[in-house]
Amino acid sequence: MPRRYTLGKRAEQHAATRARIVAALDVYRRDGFGAASTTAVAAAADVAPATVRNHFPTQADLAAAAAQAVLVDSGMPDESMFAGMDVVGARVAHLAAEIARFFERSASWWAIIQRDRALAAAWSGLEARYYDDLGRLAATALAPDGRDADPATVATVVNIVGGALYFALRGTGLSSDDAVELECSLLLPWLERGQSGSIRPIV
Repeated sequence: MPRRYTLGKRAEQHAATRARIVAALDVYRRDGFGAASTTAVAAAADVAPATVRNHFPTQADLAAAAAQAVLVDSGMPDESMFAGMDVVGARVAHLAAEIARFFERSASWWAIIQRDRALAAAWSGLEARYYDDLGRLAATALAPDGRDADPATVATVVNIVGGALYFALRGTGLSSDDAVELECSLLLPWLERGQSGSIRPIV
């Protein structure tokens, strides 16, 4: 029993130390990719550089952890957002609204990535992870009964709510809410026609 307790405490301490290091990866936001060395991250986390290297052996590992932290820090929504919602149109509209909120929360990070080419290169997989997550959310929104969603319909939802249209609309001066409303005015009638069987949704 004492041995089990000790192992449990060690695991908790290991997880807590890793969480401190990940929190300290905000150094990327403050100082950019070039300044986010193991030493700088260790100082920000108040741990030894060797501790950082134990958790993240290479600079690439640090950068990958920071990229993942961006999605967590920005509150990328998950499937729980659809709890209690059974109507496809309502689920898709809710997805559009939640993704827009995610964009607004993460705006400062994307601005940093655009300014820092080295950071953009190091985080080249971040956009792919975002689209993978969004694709799963779109599929879940479209299939409340658990069946597989039509891939073409999923792709259409992803492309309408996924960012390019939203930011183009925001760039014209529309508010976030108005941009979402316009996205939904394009998407929801198309989905309804497809569900009624009169017109099959196409890309």
